[in-house]
Amino acid sequence: MVLKQSYYNLYQTQLRRDIQTKVYHKEFLTIHIFGKDYFGIIKSKKIWPIRIARYQIMGVQLPDDEEFVKSELQKLNETYWSQWGNISFQFGFINEIISFENCWVREWEFTESIKQMRLNLREKIAKKYWLKLAFRENMPQSNIIYDITKTDEQLIEEMNSGAKEKIKKGIKKEIAFRIAEVSEYETFYEKRSKVAHGKGFNPVSKKQFFDLMYYLTETGKWKIFITELDGEIVSGNICLFDDWHLIYLYGFAQRWNNNTWGQQYLKFKIFQRARENGYFYLDMLWWAPTGFPEHPLTSVSQFKESLGWSKIELYGNFDLVLNSFLYKIFKKYYEMRHK
Repeated sequence: MVLKQSYYNLYQTQLRRDIQTKVYHKEFLTIHIFGKDYFGIIKSKKIWPIRIARYQIMGVQLPDDEEFVKSELQKLNETYWSQWGNISFQFGFINEIISFENCWVREWEFTESIKQMRLNLREKIAKKYWLKLAFRENMPQSNIIYDITKTDEQLIEEMNSGAKEKIKKGIKKEIAFRIAEVSEYETFYEKRSKVAHGKGFNPVSKKQFFDLMYYLTETGKWKIFITELDGEIVSGNICLFDDWHLIYLYGFAQRWNNNTWGQQYLKFKIFQRARENGYFYLDMLWWAPTGFPEHPLTSVSQFKESLGWSKIELYGNFDLVLNSFLYKIFKKYYEMRHK
């Protein structure tokens, strides 16, 4: 399915490998599993005299052959469990559960059926492959993609009434939309960090942000789109370009603008710009799974839902536990920290 061939495939591209290793300076590994070579991240820490480590492999396609999967996981377990400090292997599975028009989630019965599908899948994977549902999500469980080849009228028609109203207000106010200058990157970072902290998210450091900007500038496949009012930047998005996709990385909208037009107007203008430059889809990333209102990304998802189009539910994150004792301790520490 073409919709899925977007950011989820970027998890295993040279672009992500370079960002993780050259920009964020992460430890990494390559493993051969399920018939493919996969790039992964190592999160390790030295607690004298032991080095503890967790491994993350995102963007993995889980094969249909049950016995083959069991055999591969067993081999991986035998290779890594013998080193006492190894805690777990986390897999981000990109297999699709279902995809659907986003307007359908407004029906309670449909939402409940999608939730039950995911719960059944989790139980099946845990039972078949000894994998635990990851308590820390490093790859979104679902995603939304917009078909930006449609006309402005068609795109607006698929949005909910609130989004339509905000876009109309942005047009009426004649809010400026453009690509940010290099001299404005720091302003973007400061504003985005302030909004992220206000929502309980931890943004990257300033050094990591500018290292990322320098690296992306070398690739030439990215832009920061902004809107401004009375000379002040009030919203912005970083977007990557990948073949026919425009991929939303992250952004912000000042809260005092959000009730009038905010991100909806910015996204609408990005839709227009991308279509003019020959792109087919805008991939929005980071979405809460359908039917789980307690998920921390629910508020973000509600905004993305307001813009319409298609949602994709994926298998998500599962852990192969290598050391049960250390795994329980780390899970408890993580839960306490986030409370």
